[in-house]
Amino acid sequence: MFVLVISIWVGFAIFLYGLPSCVSKGEPFSATLLGRIDSEKQAKLEQSFHPGRKKWTLVRSLEKNQALQHFYKWTGIDKKKIEETLARLGIDISLTEIVLFRLISMCFIVSSLFSLSVSMVNGEKIGMANGLPLAFSLFLYLLPNMLLDWADKRAKAEIREQVPIFFSIVQSLVEAGMPLQQAIKQTARRFDTRLGRELESLEIGEKRHGNWRKALEELAFRWEVDSLTTIALEMNEAMKKGVSISQMLSVQVEEQVRQQEDEAATHMNRLNIRLLPFVILLMGLPLLFLVMGPAFIGIGESL
Repeated sequence: MFVLVISIWVGFAIFLYGLPSCVSKGEPFSATLLGRIDSEKQAKLEQSFHPGRKKWTLVRSLEKNQALQHFYKWTGIDKKKIEETLARLGIDISLTEIVLFRLISMCFIVSSLFSLSVSMVNGEKIGMANGLPLAFSLFLYLLPNMLLDWADKRAKAEIREQVPIFFSIVQSLVEAGMPLQQAIKQTARRFDTRLGRELESLEIGEKRHGNWRKALEELAFRWEVDSLTTIALEMNEAMKKGVSISQMLSVQVEEQVRQQEDEAATHMNRLNIRLLPFVILLMGLPLLFLVMGPAFIGIGESL
């Protein structure tokens, strides 16, 4: 227990040392008008050339350290996968911060194991309370990946549900005579969902990739949603061949709606199967009492 208390105090000291510089004192307030104007100009320049939040001292030290690549392996982090997930979700968290969090969790795990070892050597009884620090440390170690996987699956599910609605609107605009690219842009501006925001950012991707169709393909492959990828590839192929895009969108939207209905039906069937034992239990016991109750009453009276 003494070792665990020391590790907690050491972790708290590291936390205080690594506080971001945003909690430091700001510039002194100037009493003169010219001084306040100069301070406002300086603040705007710093905000323009240094956007984003302040980084922790330990994070900056890790980013400059050559051993950062080894820390990825030691902490069991898949660098490519997590970077892609963070880019998809747009979370303002760096990979180095996740590495630092896992390193601190590993320190807690080591201290917890050392505390358990000391207790076993001293002949103390190992109970549930002794294993709680180790379990909590393991939970902290797995927490970043669990949260990222949960958020990524949720975002992909949102996009999968929004694809038929979004492209049905696009289909209506295309049938009304609007060009496909303009129809997608107009729909994305008014479709305030995750898919709408992602497709609205295609203008930035178009400048990066040099072509709107390539930007659309890159967006679809980045999210790894089958319905979005299929529609993006079909649209690009139709634009290349000069085929009617409206007919293609109609077929794809109907297919995606049918697929979602099948998935919903499958989910409901599985839910019914899981609830069946509870239904039998809740309904069977009263019926059993109604059927067997009179028999037991008659047996009691005969005795």
